[in-house]
Amino acid sequence: MNVFRLLGDVSHLVAIIILFLKIFRSKSCAGISGKSQVLFALVFTTRYLDLFTSFISIYNTVMKVVFLVLAYATVYLIYMRFRSSYDSESDSFRVEFLLVPVAGLSFLENYDFTPLEILWTFSIYLESVAILPQLFMITKTGEAESITTHYLFFLGLYRALYLANWVWRYHTEGFFDQIAVVSGVVQTIFYCDFFYLYVTKVLRGNSKLTLPMPV
Repeated sequence: MNVFRLLGDVSHLVAIIILFLKIFRSKSCAGISGKSQVLFALVFTTRYLDLFTSFISIYNTVMKVVFLVLAYATVYLIYMRFRSSYDSESDSFRVEFLLVPVAGLSFLENYDFTPLEILWTFSIYLESVAILPQLFMITKTGEAESITTHYLFFLGLYRALYLANWVWRYHTEGFFDQIAVVSGVVQTIFYCDFFYLYVTKVLRGNSKLTLPMPV
């Protein structure tokens, strides 16, 4: 465990808590992509199956359980408790265009052709693209509430910190996880344009992040 990994985990947790509290307190999931949240729940489910097979540390176990609980609680709020506020028309990204290639790639590119390893690889690949329905929804509606952008910022920061963690581990331990690093780079790239808009608009006091609508 190094400082970049720790800060990355904290940023990830903060992002999920921000989103959960936003929905719970406002009693609305307007502007939130339920499809992205289902994909993230699937990411955690397929990645943390090792909870039943191995023990690494109390910290590791607690964080995994917290992520799983919050992910499914968020999905519950969107599709059950506050379903009337869910904008299904704007959340129209075709997730099968993500799931099918990711599933295929996880069978072709993995470290060990075993069920748990394939599912772990699937989770890594899927996480790199799971945010696309949310970004697509923002692009389609042309705006996002500031609290939603805070969620996206901390989620992107988590990936950037994990990149720093991998660089640190490579230089100090000689460790290099090609699948995780490449997927992390891809995911971080998706956030680059958003980071620019976040810094230039949201941090300057705008209550909403407004995008130029296509002609």
